[in-house]
Amino acid sequence: MKTVGFRSFALYILLFAFLGGLGWLVVSLCLHGSQWAMQPYNGHIYDEDATVALGDITDRDGEILAATNEEGRRVYSESETVRRALLHTVGDSAGYISTSAQYALRTKLTGYNLVTGLNDTVFNRMGNQVGLTIDAGACAAAYEALNGHRGGAIFYNYKTGDILCKVSAPTFDPENVPEDIESNEDYRGAYLDNTLSGSFTPGSIFKLVTAAAAMEKWPESWSARTYECWGAEEIGGSDITCLGEHGELDMYGALGYSCNLYFAKLANDIGAADLQKKADEMGFNASQSFGSIEIAQSEAKLSGADANQLGWAGIGQYTLLANPYHMMTLMGAIAGCGEYVQPRLTRDGSFFAGLIPGKSRELLSRTEAVQLRAAMRNNVENYYGDYLFPDGLQICAKTGTGEVGETQDPNCWMVGFCDSAEYPIAFAVVVEDTNNSLGDAGGVAAAVLGALVG
Repeated sequence: MKTVGFRSFALYILLFAFLGGLGWLVVSLCLHGSQWAMQPYNGHIYDEDATVALGDITDRDGEILAATNEEGRRVYSESETVRRALLHTVGDSAGYISTSAQYALRTKLTGYNLVTGLNDTVFNRMGNQVGLTIDAGACAAAYEALNGHRGGAIFYNYKTGDILCKVSAPTFDPENVPEDIESNEDYRGAYLDNTLSGSFTPGSIFKLVTAAAAMEKWPESWSARTYECWGAEEIGGSDITCLGEHGELDMYGALGYSCNLYFAKLANDIGAADLQKKADEMGFNASQSFGSIEIAQSEAKLSGADANQLGWAGIGQYTLLANPYHMMTLMGAIAGCGEYVQPRLTRDGSFFAGLIPGKSRELLSRTEAVQLRAAMRNNVENYYGDYLFPDGLQICAKTGTGEVGETQDPNCWMVGFCDSAEYPIAFAVVVEDTNNSLGDAGGVAAAVLGALVG
């Protein structure tokens, strides 16, 4: 009897293990079945003789960006410039660019469903088209304005959340993949989307964060605080240098001239703790996601920084990093009186909607946003020049030059937005290995805005 009881007990254990495993398999199939089916090694989708036809991808005006031809081959825009410009947004046939629409939305594009999987049935042919919010012409303008430089440009409507332009470089033509893509230095990082997965030294665009921290610390007197700049000054035992000798400046003049010494001194008067707090509030050091895609963090970690390091941090150097997607949403928040609208890349809004998890959409107070908007508008009106941009857009902007080492030129930024009811556009542009923020990054911004409003 003891033997029978032991055997029964063992059978019950095996039965429970089987049922538990079966239950786990069913749950996993429901939750992850589409991911299993869409892996890059699945020949049904990615091989040249694939048997599954992906649906069309179009831009906001219905222009075909990717489609499957009669021979079952994946084809892309008729324009090589558009194909190169939208590689990271639309995707490649091999599925290597995991942040692209073709990869992230492959379940929808194939018509996969839990019952029939990838089998060719009427259910798989329904609703597998994807319309993107981007403007193909504006993306082509960004690609051409980058002029062979590495970098990224991302623009969106800060009222609706529609991403209008998203371009990353280096890139290649998905219709004619280079044979030496793995060995040619020109294609290093070609599979990486700099707008979502890249982070770069921010340089002077971080001065907006330092300015906002001053606005919070001294709400009644921030604009009247003045500091002197004579080109270089010892702070914390080492010199901090500036590109000019600006004399005595207030905040508006310091932002316009982008004076390093003003903001280095200001950062030390604010203090590391308060500057850290404001950076965190404005989205630095926070995890961000865009649909299923994790965005590279913008980083500003000031704990333990000495006076010299804090001075360099206040002007956007030290160990700081910024991500273009995050900077675009921050510009949207400044334009939107402190809150930003979640960006989206599909016209129906059901995919590619991003949010900073655990945080509200408010990145700064309404008062701080209004004050920064005025200061950024002053930059363009009195320092950069409205002539650089299409007429009537009321551009508010800040340039930045991020030093990355002695052996190469800096990264150059322009971030900003149009203070315009007709064209509510916020943007972030970064151009690598150059030394002309206004000409190169500003040139990309102007080209894209011209295409969007022209």
